[in-house]
Amino acid sequence: MKVVALVSGGKDSVMNMMMCEKYGHEIVVLANLLPAEDSTEELDSYMYQTVGHNVITAFAECMG
Repeated sequence: MKVVALVSGGKDSVMNMMMCEKYGHEIVVLANLLPAEDSTEELDSYMYQTVGHNVITAFAECMG
């Protein structure tokens, strides 16, 4: 099954991607939720994990 991986940049989302591939799923897209660039109050929000988001591009490059 082709799937979208919701990735925060943390270890849990990496583990989730590894388990998806282990069980035969094909990750076709990496998705990430970030607050608007001009939003400073959302950086510590429960909705967004901003620490580690800068490695998501590297994840995509590693996956081809």
